[in-house]
Amino acid sequence: MSSVRAVVLRPSTWVAAAVISIALSSSSTGAGPLVTVSDLVLGVLVCVAALQLLRGGNAAVVRSVPALLFGALGLISVGLALVAPNFPGNVVGGVRFLQLFCLTPIAVMVALRSRTDTRVVLGSVVGLAVVQGAVGIVQALTRTGAGIGGQPIRAVGTFGAYNIGALAGLCALGLLICLAWAVVLPGVRRWWAAAGAAFLVLPLAFSLSRSAWLATAVAAIVVVSRGRPARMLGIVVAGVVLGAAAVPVVLASQGELADRLDSLITAESDPDQSFVDRLSLWHAAAGMALDHPWTGVGPHAFVDHRDAYADLALLGSSDIALGSDFEQVALESPHNFYLLVASELGLVAAAVFVASFLVVLGRGLVRSARPRQDEATATSLAGVGMLAFALVGMLTSDLGGPWSILLAVLLGVAGWAAADQELDDGLPAAATAGARVPVAAGSAP
Repeated sequence: MSSVRAVVLRPSTWVAAAVISIALSSSSTGAGPLVTVSDLVLGVLVCVAALQLLRGGNAAVVRSVPALLFGALGLISVGLALVAPNFPGNVVGGVRFLQLFCLTPIAVMVALRSRTDTRVVLGSVVGLAVVQGAVGIVQALTRTGAGIGGQPIRAVGTFGAYNIGALAGLCALGLLICLAWAVVLPGVRRWWAAAGAAFLVLPLAFSLSRSAWLATAVAAIVVVSRGRPARMLGIVVAGVVLGAAAVPVVLASQGELADRLDSLITAESDPDQSFVDRLSLWHAAAGMALDHPWTGVGPHAFVDHRDAYADLALLGSSDIALGSDFEQVALESPHNFYLLVASELGLVAAAVFVASFLVVLGRGLVRSARPRQDEATATSLAGVGMLAFALVGMLTSDLGGPWSILLAVLLGVAGWAAADQELDDGLPAAATAGARVPVAAGSAP
């Protein structure tokens, strides 16, 4: 009974439960519940993490720079939401930002105390990515996925066509975690991690998400190089050479994968309608931000002002299809997180968000670059890689659906890395492959 109680009172258990439960909140329509199962689980996580802090567990992490930055983001979000005129959307938006950028990341930081905790948290992401990725591969090969270009071949897992980018984001995060394990950890674990990364490349490709491909490529360079400039430069050169050889082969295949890659390359000279819509949404969000630089138009108020700022090229909706289901979905956000914050919370808030993320990324890179081969370093590198993916990916995506839960969790892992905390049962701080740990006189070896 005591073991069950220990598991229930372990915050990492609830982080994993929140990640896994995003598969339960999937939907092929936007008319889903306001509060999902994952949101409820995150609420329990925050309570359990607070209880652990009250009992004196991992208290130092909440005094770290990343935790203070997350706290500042929460205060700014709530403060701006309270002065926004668009009730009740302002309250809903303020609470959502508080949950995703303050409470949950800090709770995840508190949860990462031991190697067991890191395995539970990161393992839940990788495990769900493998399962959903396998479903996505079957969908692509059997033509039972979401529709694109008139063909039902887009891998979406069980998330449905409405959450079209969820599978791509999940598989990308799982791939980057496996890549971080393969780069840092020695022995047989490295090969298992490399195999997991290689497998997750397939569903990521079949997701046909151009933004996820780009973000994953950038984040993979960061992970493999561990943020070391010389190594990063070498990897970029090698990647350019490999891409120059592989891209013509893919384009010559003349499948949907080739069409998506070609649309990415020719986006500026020959944009498709989705790209035109995105540019129109960005233009509208930028206009709102410039007209309301201090407070924005209010949380959840972008759609109310969209038509007043968007140009005539915007269709205002996009088509989604899965099997026999077909519907048009309104474009109610700018599909750029930074412009979303700038338009709804103001330019000052957007600058604080970007600066906070860059500080967390920079501090995490410093830690990940250390020549160590322990699980704390592997977890740190995974957090840095996932944050790099999010920062690039959010140029063409924003909040909503399963991705928002994954974003909150990855911010917590990246924040833990930036806080430079050690695992309670991890290796000593100086332990590396070939490194020696000095032993003080009279202490046990």
